[in-house]
Order: sequence, then C-alpha cells, then structure tokens
Amino acid sequence: MFLWLMMVLLPVCGWGQSTDRFEKLINSAPTAQPEQATSQMNQFISNLQAKRSRLKSDEAFLQYMFRESHKSFFHNYKAYSQFPEIFSSGNYDCLSATSFISVVLDEFGFEYKIIETNYHIFLMVEANQRQILLESTDGMNGFVRDKGVIQERLKRYHENKLYMSSSAGKYYYQYDLDLYQEVMPQQLIGLLYFNQAVSAFNENNLSGSTQLLKKAIRIYNSPRIVEFASILVSKIANSDLGQEQKKNLIIPFVSFIKGKDVVAAR
Repeated sequence: MFLWLMMVLLPVCGWGQSTDRFEKLINSAPTAQPEQATSQMNQFISNLQAKRSRLKSDEAFLQYMFRESHKSFFHNYKAYSQFPEIFSSGNYDCLSATSFISVVLDEFGFEYKIIETNYHIFLMVEANQRQILLESTDGMNGFVRDKGVIQERLKRYHENKLYMSSSAGKYYYQYDLDLYQEVMPQQLIGLLYFNQAVSAFNENNLSGSTQLLKKAIRIYNSPRIVEFASILVSKIANSDLGQEQKKNLIIPFVSFIKGKDVVAAR
C-alpha cells in the first residue's frame, strides 16, 4: 500500500511536537507493527515537505494533502475503526482519519479547530485568510472552501441528526444531548478509547467496556461519556454477572450517572 522501507534510515525525531501525539495515537489500540506505521507516516510527511515548496498557496497544499491522504491511507470506511488500522489495512472512520489529518496539520503549523458533534467530527482550517472545511470521510467532496457550501454543511452538523440505512436486527441509540463543541487535538485519543468502549459494549464485553471508558474519561470527559455511562451501568445492573462484579464495574461511574434515570434494559 505504501513504500516505507527506505525510511528506516531516517530519524523519527525529524518531526516537530506532533511526533509524540502520533506515537500515543498509534499506541491507543493494539497493533502488530508500530514501527512500520511510524515509517509510513515519516515518508508521507517527507513527501509533503518536498511538495509544499512547489505549490503556490497553503490552500493548494491542503488540497494536495487531503487528496494524498485518501490515495495513500484512507481506503475503506469502517465505523469504529481504530487509528493503527489506517496503516495496517486502510480502514478509517471520521475520528481516526481526523486524528491523522490533525497530526499533519500540526507538523506544518496550520491553525485549525476540531469540531465534535453527537455523531460526527470534522476540521475547520485557516489558510490564506479563509476557512476551509475538511470532511475526512468524503474523499471526493470533503475539501470544502466555498463559503456557502460550508455554511450549509455546518447547519446540517448543528442539527445532530443520525443518518443511517435500516438494518434488520440493529438498533441505533439516539443521544439525548445537542453536542457541537471544539475538541483539543490531545483529546482525540480519549474519543478513540470511547469508540473502543462502545465496540466492546456492542460485543457484550461489559468488563472491557468499563476499562476502556475509564481510560477515555481520564483524557477527555466529553458529555457523551455521561450518556454512555448510564447505558453501560444499566446493562451491567441487568446482566448475569455476580453482585460483587457488578458493584466493582459500576462504582467508577456513580458520579457520572447521579441525577439520571437508569432503567432496566429490555
């Protein structure tokens, strides 16, 4: 998928401050070859550095970077895919791809904001005195510079609607909140742990879900944590687990669900 062997000879410390965050992102989920992922990212950054001087504007560079990210890494959209999968299989979702792009933007000194909504996350980047919206899951039309189109997309994001096709046997939870807020780049790792907690919950791995949710909370106490903690506690309380195990799993989230109705699962 990507030529990386020659980058073994190049020092990782050639990056700026984004190197440390990249390493944390890679280590946020199990991966067999973290060194290979680092080499791939090294090569990508090196290629971008060589190209930037030949492009006429920051906007042109951003468009090139966005296109090359999809060409080289973002191959298969998969909900709840984790950051290392970008390098091992080409799987990505809005969170993992946004995390990837944010590392690149940091490396090249761009000013940007990461916006979190109930079901989505995207970037707003400053370039050539204008705002550009980057929708990481849309390789064809996700680089948006037209002010009118940006406003239309932001309006849709503000609605916080869950768009999905009907699937037999699947039930989708509608969040009881209206989330539209900026996320700091270092908090993205917390959201990756949150997604892992949701995946574990969907697989009925309640113990694993609680451990991952605790990791997420330590990094980023997003409003969605409170919402999901209530669901998780309800599921644990109505499970076949022993009373002592239930107690141990629920206690860490008591402060998050205080004042919320936790009902029996049906």
